[in-house]
Amino acid sequence: MSKDQVESSTKAIGRLSLQALTWLRDRQIPALPIPYSIAFEYHHNVINKLVERIEELDQDGEFDDETLDQLFREYILTKYIDFDGFNKSVVDIVDDTGSAVSEARNQLKQFKEFLKEAKKRLDQITSDDTRSLVTSLIDNTSETFNSVQALEKHLHSVMAEMRVLQKKYNKMQRQAQHDQLTGLLNRSALQSAFKRMQENENIEFLTLAVADIDFFKKFNDDHGHTIGDKVIKLVADTLVSNLKGSDIVSRYGGEEFVIILPNTRANDGLNLMNKIRQVVQNLSFVNKATGDKINGITMSFGLTENKEGDNFHCLFDRADKALYRSKQNGRNCVHCEY
Repeated sequence: MSKDQVESSTKAIGRLSLQALTWLRDRQIPALPIPYSIAFEYHHNVINKLVERIEELDQDGEFDDETLDQLFREYILTKYIDFDGFNKSVVDIVDDTGSAVSEARNQLKQFKEFLKEAKKRLDQITSDDTRSLVTSLIDNTSETFNSVQALEKHLHSVMAEMRVLQKKYNKMQRQAQHDQLTGLLNRSALQSAFKRMQENENIEFLTLAVADIDFFKKFNDDHGHTIGDKVIKLVADTLVSNLKGSDIVSRYGGEEFVIILPNTRANDGLNLMNKIRQVVQNLSFVNKATGDKINGITMSFGLTENKEGDNFHCLFDRADKALYRSKQNGRNCVHCEY
């Protein structure tokens, strides 16, 4: 890299850094490593999904610690760490190493048993030179066997450490793909799951639903964010418990959820969402801090079935329009966009 290129690169980084710090200052967000990296990547304008998500959030001004952590895990961590590639490499190394050690150990065991048997037969040989040579060979093989056993023990220890490391990266991968509060897929992981469904020959059609907790801001205003979070978690658990294993539900952001129903027609999806809507409106729990009963939770739904040539955004936009109709019609209802 030439001197001019280095200077140009340095100036560009400096400009992005200043923009990131200004952006954080304007929103009264401390310039800690995670918020700073988010602001920097946002102004770098390379991770398109991150830019879109921040611009959505910027309209509402919702940049709490949980949101910032989720943005970092979902968009930035996955940019710099190839979780799938790393995990596959670790698994391959662990499996290959273990197989090689076991095979070598078994071969040496067989060889040692062979030599033991040979020694018994050679005891009958009168030639001192032959017996001395074989005895030396047996002794050396025993030493080698003991060395391999020590190596095997060490490799088992290394393999155990690698498995621990693999588990840690699996946990990081899960955190990058799942919403911290509900454990549901986040929007980035949802879109990846949708793409896999589209490529699955066993899935001929699917229905996508967008759901929103009605008047959620009122729960936060009346009871505080802790109760608001509990409402979101309760709704998320209710959605999961009323869907079948192949269905996918995601927390798309805030109080909004997206549900994908593979091999489900729109009318069947409409009936299912109505059933879930009725379950949700009967939910209640007690605020332990005040003793107040929290109820009156309702949801609005919009859904649509995929058409030829649809991508995720096409379906989402149609389902979102149907959701808007549900809100216009008084909320706590379901509409379908055919």
